[in-house]
Amino acid sequence: MNINNENLVSAKITQGYIKSENYKTFYEVHTPNYFNSESTPIILLAGGPGLSFKTLTPLLNLAETRPIIAYDQIGSGKSTRSEQLTSLNIEDFMEQFNNVVSELGATKFHILGHSWGTILGVNIALEYPGNIQSLILQSGIADWKKCLEARRKFELEYYPEDLKKTIKKLNEGIKVSPDEVEDATNKFNNQFYCRAKYPKYLCDALNDKDLGTNQLIWNPEKNKEMANYKICNRLDEIKCPTFIISGKYDGISVGQGELFSSGIKNSTHVEFKNSSHYAHIEEEIAYLEQVKNFLEVNSN
Repeated sequence: MNINNENLVSAKITQGYIKSENYKTFYEVHTPNYFNSESTPIILLAGGPGLSFKTLTPLLNLAETRPIIAYDQIGSGKSTRSEQLTSLNIEDFMEQFNNVVSELGATKFHILGHSWGTILGVNIALEYPGNIQSLILQSGIADWKKCLEARRKFELEYYPEDLKKTIKKLNEGIKVSPDEVEDATNKFNNQFYCRAKYPKYLCDALNDKDLGTNQLIWNPEKNKEMANYKICNRLDEIKCPTFIISGKYDGISVGQGELFSSGIKNSTHVEFKNSSHYAHIEEEIAYLEQVKNFLEVNSN
């Protein structure tokens, strides 16, 4: 169930750009309108990469009780786009994060990362152990190769037969009609990507997705670092309270919630039973309640 996000909580919104040598970063800071609120901000890290932070629009409602910092990562939204980039690595996004927190004076923070944003979130927790107050990892990636292996098992268990047949044809090089491809894509997206009706902000963000940025990270021919990405052997270094969120029908981040929860000792793992990759949209009210409770417990 989702709520109408055209009417977000009342908050003061500050927008701007942070310029560095190679790119510019668009950001928004949402600040509660009353004084008796938490002072430590939560920083939102969207997925993709190549997707604007607008994909996380329901999370902006957290500005009812605490400041929120949201920014478009390199190669997304209103920040510098892929046509001005020749390569991208985790270090580039970490440098951008450092620029954002330095410019905005955020010396303490909570982190919420979705999908690709969990990779940044984990690396931030490892790089800034004295600054991070808590960590939320939703539909993330801990080991890319294990994720790809788990996806194949997931397909066998959950994919409808007609979707399996189309994929089998494609894998065997058998010609498939455009209509068949479109039907298969819609079936996957509606069952294993986002099981709720897509809100306008998600449609807009997906239509604006920078595919070039996405390829600079996930195309194994362009980025060998990410083709072999795994962080499981360092998860035990994360000491801050961590909330791990997954969706039962997530066809993207398959099996990763268990990897995170087994590696991060001070963690809680919740699986949303009616969600796939976008639990904050698919079960929005329950999702926000769980996140608010976690932040309340782990705030000063």
